[in-house]
Amino acid sequence: MERQPIKILVIEDDMIDRALYKRCLQQSEAGAVELAESDSAAAGIEMTHPWQPDCTLLDFNLPDMDGLTAMNRLRGDSGRLPCAVVMLTAYGGEELAVRAMKAGAMDYLQKGHLAADTLSRTVLHAIERFRMQERIEEQRSALERSRQRYQTLLEAIPQMVWTANADGRMEYANRQWFEYTGLDLEDSACMGWDRLLHPEDLERTRTAWDQAAASGSVFEIEHRLRRTTDASYRWHLVRAVPVRTAAGEITNWFGTSTEIEDQKRAEIVARQEHKLEGIGVLAGGVAHDFNNLLVGILGGASCAMETLPPSHPAQKMLQGVMRAGERAAELTRKMLSYAGKGNFQIELTNLGELVCSTCDTIRNSIPNTIRLECHSGCAIPPVVTDPGQLRQVVVELVMNAVEAIDGGSGGISVRSAGVEIDEEAVRRSEFGPAAIPAGQYVTLEVRDTGCGMDEETQARIFDPFFTTRFLGRGLGLAAVYGFARSHGGGVQVESSPGRGTMFRVLLPAAAGAATSPGKV
Repeated sequence: MERQPIKILVIEDDMIDRALYKRCLQQSEAGAVELAESDSAAAGIEMTHPWQPDCTLLDFNLPDMDGLTAMNRLRGDSGRLPCAVVMLTAYGGEELAVRAMKAGAMDYLQKGHLAADTLSRTVLHAIERFRMQERIEEQRSALERSRQRYQTLLEAIPQMVWTANADGRMEYANRQWFEYTGLDLEDSACMGWDRLLHPEDLERTRTAWDQAAASGSVFEIEHRLRRTTDASYRWHLVRAVPVRTAAGEITNWFGTSTEIEDQKRAEIVARQEHKLEGIGVLAGGVAHDFNNLLVGILGGASCAMETLPPSHPAQKMLQGVMRAGERAAELTRKMLSYAGKGNFQIELTNLGELVCSTCDTIRNSIPNTIRLECHSGCAIPPVVTDPGQLRQVVVELVMNAVEAIDGGSGGISVRSAGVEIDEEAVRRSEFGPAAIPAGQYVTLEVRDTGCGMDEETQARIFDPFFTTRFLGRGLGLAAVYGFARSHGGGVQVESSPGRGTMFRVLLPAAAGAATSPGKV
């Protein structure tokens, strides 16, 4: 393939010098040379862009401008020289040479020391260095474009993305990390994980990280991280892979943190529903068989009482059998209620009126040291339910509150209202413990100033036969939950030790009921 001639532009105001440069270049062994010339900087600059030389021999002392100014004009809007530049001058020393090189010249020659081989060699080397600089600049630009694409991708990813050095010190994090944690990069690098992790997850996270760092394996763990907007802890799947050198030495870690809070909640709800369904089937079966036994016991006792004269000594014992049988029947009804198999007399019921009347009925059975308050909201929609069963729910919750106060002084507040549950409320709440669909509900809220419960107790309060009372049977709250669940509702609990407890029962409002409920 024929080699293209080297294109050289000579910008020199001295005609004799121009002729000398042309002769030197044409006599050199540089190969084919194509030359153009100009006697002023302005004219030479005009020629540069259409002609596109490989090298420009630029005199420093020109009549219209000096060589440094001419180089700045050559750059134009792009800020880059279009070709290699060799600065020529009859005067000046090292200082001028340094200024020319800093301005972008590939080389610098004094006119009095030129020879054919010197000039051609300088031009060829200048062109080679310029082309090498162009290739380096292209690679740098490509790397910068790649970095910007990489940065844009990291910012577009919905997960938190971060990198750390070999010791686990964070070096980079994307915008999602800073928005979620509220930390800057310096705080994240120094002590970010300790400040973000749930206290219960801190030790096992450290252990897992130490093991991954020691073995060089992938670090993966599920733990809770604190969100800065509401100080809540939310579950995340954290995964980090080591970046190694060719020798296998770990230099960095590349990690992501993906929020899995919704998945965790769904898993909890599914496990609870499965567990409660199994317990419900068991409770329903036991209650059914127990009820059949009670029919024979109560029927036999009743028949014996009618057969024997009132003065017979066995009458007192039979009355005790009847009372015990009736209490056992009540336990059976509660187990059936929990299992969702109770006998309901369904009708439209006004929750506000029923709650107030029930509170008035049981007020006398509550110690005088406990204050019972009843509040009914306005325009509460009716609910389709068994009023007798609903009344029993009110009694169970109020008496549970009385027991929580445990003989001391305190207060119990009973409220009823209409509410609208939206999708966001369903997503962030746990309704005892299964989720409920969005929609309009009526709510029964019982709040006490009693001893409260820890998280472990709250996790089991709806289990049949679970109780914290020495004489308790553990069926009251189970029956409340079964009642709510059988109506398509739920129960929400808020409690902490020493700060009392709130139970909120939600039941779907009757279809087509006109109301203007509040929002949850």
